[in-house]
Amino acid sequence: MIVFYLPDLRAGGAERVIINLIKHCHAHSDLPIALLLGNKEGQLLDQVPPDITVYTLNCRSAKTSVVALIKFCHRYKPDVIFATLGASLAIALAKSFIPGNIKVINRLGNTIGAEKLLYKNSLKRLLYIYANKLIGTASDFSIFQCNYMANDYMKETGVRLKDYTVIYNPVDTQKVETLATEAIDIIYDIVAVGRLDVQKDYPTLITACNILKHRGIKFSIAILGDGKLKGQLVDQIGQHQLNGMVTLLGHVKNPYPYIARAQYLISSSLYEGFSNVIIEALCLGTPVIATECPGGNKETIDVNNNGYLCEPSDATAIANTIETALGERAKFNSEKIKDNAVAKYNLQKIGDAYKDVITSIVKLP
Repeated sequence: MIVFYLPDLRAGGAERVIINLIKHCHAHSDLPIALLLGNKEGQLLDQVPPDITVYTLNCRSAKTSVVALIKFCHRYKPDVIFATLGASLAIALAKSFIPGNIKVINRLGNTIGAEKLLYKNSLKRLLYIYANKLIGTASDFSIFQCNYMANDYMKETGVRLKDYTVIYNPVDTQKVETLATEAIDIIYDIVAVGRLDVQKDYPTLITACNILKHRGIKFSIAILGDGKLKGQLVDQIGQHQLNGMVTLLGHVKNPYPYIARAQYLISSSLYEGFSNVIIEALCLGTPVIATECPGGNKETIDVNNNGYLCEPSDATAIANTIETALGERAKFNSEKIKDNAVAKYNLQKIGDAYKDVITSIVKLP
């Protein structure tokens, strides 16, 4: 049995990737597939195929999951645990106490050299790096979403991984295209999609919008997502009198009609792993404005062919890029952007790459 292990099924990029991989592996291999959740909650629960067995540990954190995870492994004896996010740390901590024939694959989902900087306390920063080092050393195989992330991981941890590969994230292009046809009431010039948290750096994006307003640039931006910074962003929009120019739509179950109809998707992140929403936008033919931040953006954006890159944490640079982009939308060929992205990121191609890794691990003696 192959068990995909996640903390929960909140509406995040990694969670969507795992659901797509579960569907693909279930449909295209003879391997029995199951899903294990630390806690059975999240907006994406209804997207799990009904014939996939879902187990839960009833635990809300990696630390508290370890004992329950060890018990699960001894009871069900899966062939492979495929983990990501906080589940990667839980299985790393449990590894020495589970049956030795259970193989562990970890999908390392962020750029740790940048993410560690969110920890201002030096001890917490050291513990964060140590936790990621533990994940790598406990893995029988590691998967990174882009080359930058792989190099960054080994630089930051000092772990020289032998058994690892780089596989870009998949897009279920047929599903995304179908969902994009849904009617919406308002079309925005630019859309941003992602959690309202520090990583996405929406305060700098809103400051950039204020710069554009004072330049007399006409635009509309919608931010799709929810999170702990909502109150701060609402206040900032009000202080700059950007109501009507910048709109917070909250969590939107189907963001694709907004992305498909926008002139651009924008990502103002301080750092990324490998952004799902960027490649989904490209697969819909929508060009992208993104920060050239640590992570996979530079491997995804082909400047002047499918979008623009600009400096992170720089409101003026972001404003300048938006102004240029709004004036040059006609130079982008949406069909060409779509065709190139679909060929590169389609679920069949990426899903097969993941399936090949899992199959090779299952066959290990």
